[in-house]
Amino acid sequence: MERYNQLAQAFAYTPIHVYGVYKSRLEANRLYRGHVDQPTAYGGLIFGLRGSARFTFNGSNSIEVSQGKAIIGGYQMRLALEVGETGCEYALIHFLADGRTPQAALFQKAHQLEYLFEPSMLQMVDELLQADGAPGEMAALQKKALFYQLLAHVLRLARLQQKPKNSEVMEETIRYIHAHYHEPITLGQLAARYDMTPKYFSAAFRKCTGVGPIDYVIHCRMKRAHQLLMTGAFTVSAVARSVGYQDPYYFSRLFKKQFGVAPSYVLLEMKK
Repeated sequence: MERYNQLAQAFAYTPIHVYGVYKSRLEANRLYRGHVDQPTAYGGLIFGLRGSARFTFNGSNSIEVSQGKAIIGGYQMRLALEVGETGCEYALIHFLADGRTPQAALFQKAHQLEYLFEPSMLQMVDELLQADGAPGEMAALQKKALFYQLLAHVLRLARLQQKPKNSEVMEETIRYIHAHYHEPITLGQLAARYDMTPKYFSAAFRKCTGVGPIDYVIHCRMKRAHQLLMTGAFTVSAVARSVGYQDPYYFSRLFKKQFGVAPSYVLLEMKK
């Protein structure tokens, strides 16, 4: 689960350039060694459509691709493909990440995803192929948008497939936070609802969501505070109280940390 959260974060905060989109069919019982001597020039999102093949990266990391099994990454790696008895049809989208960001190093590894394959993915691939073959900036923008849509769909299905122990408890906790974010909420209080120690509860919550429970509470409060400030109808102190903070200065520090500007600045911009 943590790996999927890391991949989602890397794609969310790393500029990505999307290149070619391909649908390939490989003959059964064949070995393809196209990138054994020359490393790959791009990272890839690869997922099986029919049949199966085994992708081996750098001679040791062997990953199966079939319906419900995909690969993300593989940039600058040597690659060989061994096709199974039924042949293999797979989709491939080439991309490059901006190497100046720390998360980009994640794409220099090959990550396997396992998920419940949905037929709608075939249509998404066809739409990507059409956008890739069309000229102009609008088609390029559509291709990038479709890539992110497909990627998010695959990662979401993979996370659902790998639901950890206590996932239902954490989902209930998220619903509780959304309903009570304006009330005093502590880690001890949340853990006690399920007779867990704070340390265990915090680790389980982070495993499900990628963030700690109190960070999640703060995020919900700041998001609601931003919505209220954007109306221009409330003072900073009133907004702070409405999301659970009696001290407007402490609230302002948290808000600036989240959005990069003070709440008073948002309020002034709305009143211009």
